Amino acid sequence: MLKEGITLTLEKVVKAEETAAKVASGALEVFSTPMLIAFMEQTSFELAQQYMKEGDTTVGVSVNIKHLKANLVGDRLKCISTLEKIDGKRLDFSVKVYHNENVVGEGEHSRFIVNEEKFLGKLKG
Repeated sequence: MLKEGITLTLEKVVKAEETAAKVASGALEVFSTPMLIAFMEQTSFELAQQYMKEGDTTVGVSVNIKHLKANLVGDRLKCISTLEKIDGKRLDFSVKVYHNENVVGEGEHSRFIVNEEKFLGKLKG
């Protein structure tokens, strides 16, 4: 059951195609902020998706994060997402990414529960 306080932890290894130089967010071969955000969103999405009824999913609606430390290709990262608040169909998560014991990114992420068919139908007109 979807409830406040549930968590999910995902791990990944930084890939060469995820660097700032490769995703056009900077010049260095370090883990990019857009990919850090994507990792946080993925972890929060997967946490919520476990509890969605058939035909429902979540979409990201806001991200407020700090990228605190750089990481190299090959570094192993761990993201922990915690569902902090449920407000109707809005889900608010706290997210932290670690390399070893060091926090490399942290912040808040919000998602909204939608019915896939209705959501896409509105977009298609």
